[in-house]
Amino acid sequence: MKSLVVYYSETGNTEKVAKAITAAIAGDIKRIEETKPGELADYDLIFIGTPVHGSRPAKKIEDFLDELPELSGKKAAAFCTTHLWGDKTTFGIIKEKVEKKGIIFIDGFSCLGWSRLVGNFGPRIFNRGRPNEEDLRKAVEFAKRVGGS
Repeated sequence: MKSLVVYYSETGNTEKVAKAITAAIAGDIKRIEETKPGELADYDLIFIGTPVHGSRPAKKIEDFLDELPELSGKKAAAFCTTHLWGDKTTFGIIKEKVEKKGIIFIDGFSCLGWSRLVGNFGPRIFNRGRPNEEDLRKAVEFAKRVGGS
């Protein structure tokens, strides 16, 4: 089965998970900015990675998924890094968008990611050191489980 990991990462959190998944499945990896939607037709299984923005996938991921051609029979799985929550809604949005293109959505994986928020309380760092080795081990387990589907 030919697999691709396509992802968007701002701080490196999602990229770490993308690299762990790619190593586990011995697939190809591409940043979303380097990928044309039509290229996905060359793959049987597509992993889609995104940070969570306001309980949604990053806009670049949503726009990319909207531009996908019909890909009936292909399979997809999603992964995300999150400040605290929003992963379930993010996976729901990705699932809906890929299924509109005929892609079978298998499952999703999420973990915490280092995040920085600035508000009227000043800058704050959250989830320092995440994703950590345990998160990446779980990402590998997810990839192997999904890759065998």
